[in-house]
Amino acid sequence: MPPSWTKTTPWLWTPDPSYTETDPSTPAQFVLFRKTFALPEPAPESIILHISADTRYRLYINGQSISFGPAKSYLNEWNYETVDIAPFVNRGGERNVLAARVLRYSGTQVGNTSMVRAAIPGFFLYEDFGIGLSTSTPWLCKVDRSVRILPASEWNRALGPPFLCINEEVDAGKEERGWLHADFDDSHWDTAVRSSITVPMLPVNEPWRLVPRSIPALPEIEGRFQGVVRVDSASSQAKGCDFAHEAEAWTALIQTDTPLAIPANTTTTVILESSTLVTAFLHFTFRRGAGSKIQIRCAECFEYPPADGNPNPFARNKGDRTDSGGILMGPDDFYTLSSSTSQEEDITYSPFWHRTFRFLRLTITTLSDPFLVTKATFSKTHYPLEITTTLPLRSLAQTERQKWSTSLTTLLNCMQETYTDCPFYEQNQFALDTRLQALFSYNLSRDDRLARKAIQEFAASRRGCDGLVETHFPGPFAGAGVVIPAFSLFWVLMLHDHMLYFGEESLVRRYIGAVDGILDYFESRIDPRYGMVGRFDEDAWAFVDWTREWSAMPPGGSFTDLAVPPGYRRCGAISYVSLVYAYVLGKAAEMCEFVGRGDVAREYRSRAGRVNGAVLRHCLRRVRRAEGEQGCGGEDEEGEEEEEFFLTDSPDSPETDTELSQHTQVFAILSGAVTGPRAARILRRALAPSTNASYAKCSYALSFYVFEAAVQTGLYEEFRNDLVKPWADMLSLNLSTWAESAAMPRSDCHGWSCVPIYDAVVNVLGVRPVEPGCGRLRFEPRVNLWNGNIAADVEERESDGVLEGVVMVKGGEVRVSWEKGEKGVRLAVDFDAEVEVRDGEGYKVVNLEKGGSLTVHG
Repeated sequence: MPPSWTKTTPWLWTPDPSYTETDPSTPAQFVLFRKTFALPEPAPESIILHISADTRYRLYINGQSISFGPAKSYLNEWNYETVDIAPFVNRGGERNVLAARVLRYSGTQVGNTSMVRAAIPGFFLYEDFGIGLSTSTPWLCKVDRSVRILPASEWNRALGPPFLCINEEVDAGKEERGWLHADFDDSHWDTAVRSSITVPMLPVNEPWRLVPRSIPALPEIEGRFQGVVRVDSASSQAKGCDFAHEAEAWTALIQTDTPLAIPANTTTTVILESSTLVTAFLHFTFRRGAGSKIQIRCAECFEYPPADGNPNPFARNKGDRTDSGGILMGPDDFYTLSSSTSQEEDITYSPFWHRTFRFLRLTITTLSDPFLVTKATFSKTHYPLEITTTLPLRSLAQTERQKWSTSLTTLLNCMQETYTDCPFYEQNQFALDTRLQALFSYNLSRDDRLARKAIQEFAASRRGCDGLVETHFPGPFAGAGVVIPAFSLFWVLMLHDHMLYFGEESLVRRYIGAVDGILDYFESRIDPRYGMVGRFDEDAWAFVDWTREWSAMPPGGSFTDLAVPPGYRRCGAISYVSLVYAYVLGKAAEMCEFVGRGDVAREYRSRAGRVNGAVLRHCLRRVRRAEGEQGCGGEDEEGEEEEEFFLTDSPDSPETDTELSQHTQVFAILSGAVTGPRAARILRRALAPSTNASYAKCSYALSFYVFEAAVQTGLYEEFRNDLVKPWADMLSLNLSTWAESAAMPRSDCHGWSCVPIYDAVVNVLGVRPVEPGCGRLRFEPRVNLWNGNIAADVEERESDGVLEGVVMVKGGEVRVSWEKGEKGVRLAVDFDAEVEVRDGEGYKVVNLEKGGSLTVHG
């Protein structure tokens, strides 16, 4: 329940009549707020403030940044931040200034699709010590005319859709220089006025229902660029200076803040490199250089321009991400120094919102005044996940170590105030992506706060028209965005994952009604011709996956024709959706049983069986081989070659294997439509290099489900080298984070691609929860891998002794260890645990007491 002061403390905004939110060239604007004060004596030991704003703010006390927020959410759960300013204030009667810089995104303009905003703007602050800091007391404000947020109309469409609109064009000559300090002359500022939609006697509240943030504040960790890739300077070339000399000067700047001078009347371009791709706030300090112009481009990598200039994301041309013979593609920020800049004054510039980059290009054009750069650094920011899972990294093969570290870097970049895919282009929280990112984080940490927030936010986004959750949320245009119906099914899996790892019955019970609504939607779309899920509404996107086979846009088509099997356009029914629906029905049945709804669980399993049967009737085909052609299905008990099958993508697909995907085969296995030896043969045919050429391939994200199907059919070890090869291929291209898709290489940092985290913990270490709250664990390590190629050569190891990994589960600590020559992998627990281990074709349960252990042999 929101505190009472959230009702009685007003929101404020500028009275400036020139402020408008209807100009399409201005998607967002800054408004500055400030208030001076002196502490009473005796001064309180703690001065707690609660702050919020629509849309974002950064709060300062005496020029020092102390709070950044509010955390992303939605209007009915609008966050406020809490901060104690006592450590930062001047005492003894000295003046202080509390200042806030508020960024307001227009409620009527496209811009930053991850940030919700109300119909009206506002700034809110509450303090209850009687100092007079609350927004119920007078504050001064000023519209910041020095910064223009670049609109979607100025976005480079070769980069894809304009999701963010965070880039700035700054005219420093219009800045309110010194406004963060107590002695600033603010006599020309306005007194802020109340911002409200309430009317006396009408039962209407303000649009923001204020609640405390549910996640920790994101840290801002000092970082530095690793090196200099290139310097181009006309004046340096004229003087005969070489690159090494130029690079040395820039290296001294980025590593030790050694000032770097740029002559008058020149243009200098430098490309700086971070050790990995990062999400970070940029910081620059300049001196002199009156009228100089600075262009700042953040980029994920070097690439080459697409041959046809087509903004279709499939057209991006990327190879070795560090090949400096390519170009840097990305949005730009622009900063123009005042023509009256003081000779000795330090000019600082930090874009308000964090940027994502591995490479940074600075282009500096000076006029008649030489220019001095005194600082170029950044502050990394991401969710402060406490990672408790450990692997014996120094004793693993190099590729295994790189996969783990690259996965951690990728996932943390994609964990901000929400899960984000991707941090460079969109910063949106998508249901399919978030299911995987949250699951990966469970295998690293017991911190589920960001995941709980995501589960709640998607539940709150449910559409009244159909019961689906929004494809991505939070977002400002809920109900107006294009919905991908199948993504709602992955939100159901997200809830099931949380049940499995944390076992919180109240959480499942709270959202099980939303699960029912989603499943009822898919049931309502059953096409009576096939008994399969049929066509969605015209405004929906039947997205399946980013694959090259589904990358062609038909004549007169739109982006909603991308990533969709061709059969959907013909008959409206595709096997993938029906099989995912059946798979999720099974998981929903488990949740229903967990909360005591056995009758609904039986209904859901009945539905799943009916849908699976329909898919088999209409889409299961027998392989027809030419005479003498060898299959890959093996032989039966009598030595006869087993029949092979595949499932087509649609019921009206040709009888030949021209419309096949790994996706359909995989979810036929996971849903239980096919089982046993037939399931193994179907998957082997979809994966084996000799027979998989005709199948649309799963992207990095959907490959997660390929891994799961391989485990379920007993093919994991047979195909592991093929399964992990895409990640080795990315490493060979010098990526420092995992890309979005091989077929659609727009983004170089996508959390949904961090499958190696799950693979290392669940498949290699072999620790998998099988009952809610990790009430029972399955221990199934790949002993042959430990004895084989995942361990480093002896000379590369930290030691030739025991390799050990640690995983924290709800009950406590699980240790998995292997010692060369033992030919077995050992599990030890520091709590009473039920553990399943392989027993022939099934599993047996071993009850371990605290401190107990068991060993699995190959």
